[in-house]
Amino acid sequence: MVEVRHLKSIPFFNCLKDDILEQLSQIATIRKYVNSDILFYEKDTQDVIFYLVSGAIKFYKVDRFDNEIFLYKITSDSIIFDIAKICDEHILSCYANAEFLEDSTILIFNGVKFRELMKINRDFMSVVLRESFKMIQQLQCIISRDIVFDATAKVAHMLIDNLNNFNSLKKHEIAYMLHIQPETLSRILKKLTRNKIISIEKNYIKISNIDKLKEICE
Repeated sequence: MVEVRHLKSIPFFNCLKDDILEQLSQIATIRKYVNSDILFYEKDTQDVIFYLVSGAIKFYKVDRFDNEIFLYKITSDSIIFDIAKICDEHILSCYANAEFLEDSTILIFNGVKFRELMKINRDFMSVVLRESFKMIQQLQCIISRDIVFDATAKVAHMLIDNLNNFNSLKKHEIAYMLHIQPETLSRILKKLTRNKIISIEKNYIKISNIDKLKEICE
C-alpha cells in the first residue's frame, strides 16, 4: 500500500480527488530498481500497471538473430502503457522488454482493480486517456523517424526535438537509439558542422541554424 500523500506529490495523480487517490493507494505498491534491472520481458503475463516515478527505462525488442532493437525511452513521471492491459480486451499484446537505464522508483498497481476504478470514475479515465494519447503520439513519431527518415534526418530530428538528451548521451548510445552506426553519426555531425548548421565545443552541440536543420527533416 502507498500513502495518499505520496500519490498527491506525483503529477499524474495530483489532479484526482481524495476518494480515488485513497482507492488507488490501496492497490499500489512501490519498488526501487537499480541500473540494468529488468522490469519485464516481452512474454510476461502478469496483470499489473506500472508507473515510473523517477529514473529511466528503455524498451527494446530482440530479433531472431538475438540482436537488440531499441524502440524508445521514457523518464520520470510516466505511465508504462500497454493498451492490452489498460483495456482488458482480447488484444494481441505486442509489448517489449523493459530495462532500467538508471536507479529508478516504480509504482505497481493491481491491473484488475486499476481498470475497475477507471470504469467507475470518469476523471480518472480522462487522466489515463490523456496519457495514452501522448504515448500514441510518441510512437507515431518513432514510426515516422525509423521508416521515413534517412540517417541525417534522424540525427537532425533528435537535435531539434531533444538537444539536451543528445548532449547528455555518449555517441554510441545515440547511434543505438537512432539505429545507425557510430561512424555514420560522426560523419553526419561533421557535415552539419562544416555547413555551419551546428557547432561543437568540448563535445557539446549548439544549433546554429535551426531553419536549415528543420529542412533536413522535411
